[in-house]
Amino acid sequence: MMAYLQGRVLYHGVGYVIVENAGIGFKITVPESIAHEIQEPTTLYLHEAIREDGSELFGFLSMAQLELFWKLIAVSGVGPKSAQKIVYSDAVEQVKAKIMIGDLAALTDVPGIGKKTGQKIILELKGILVEEPGMSALDGDAIEALIGLGYSRRDAEAALSGIKEGDTESRIRLALKRLSR
Repeated sequence: MMAYLQGRVLYHGVGYVIVENAGIGFKITVPESIAHEIQEPTTLYLHEAIREDGSELFGFLSMAQLELFWKLIAVSGVGPKSAQKIVYSDAVEQVKAKIMIGDLAALTDVPGIGKKTGQKIILELKGILVEEPGMSALDGDAIEALIGLGYSRRDAEAALSGIKEGDTESRIRLALKRLSR
């Protein structure tokens, strides 16, 4: 799967650019407003969507945009085109902030995003987008594992609070002991 491309812009289309790398031209889908702003040489972070009728590359200007896109397409009912529109609707931190405060109007202002889809995005991503400054990667992995076992994010975070030592597996064991009380 392609995730990154650097090259020369050969063509600016309506909703896409063609970027040449090593003699090969790649058609990369980007919003119309961004397509004409991309200058050469360019660097784009990519998501490759593979469907029955073919594959499509979606381009992003930063890794933060691509990571937000991945979170959005994980929400049932949000396709890659809609997710890309949401990502480019504002700065990444602003989009995340709007989702975290539950700003439904900001999401429904994005073409193709209705009220139900906007509510679903807020419901599913509100807790995931919260980034605690003191949380390490180990804590994040442990929290996700506990959520996978059926615990709520709040219960998982509470059970892991104060556990500083050990690897992810030992943190999960200690948290499970706390949760079983």
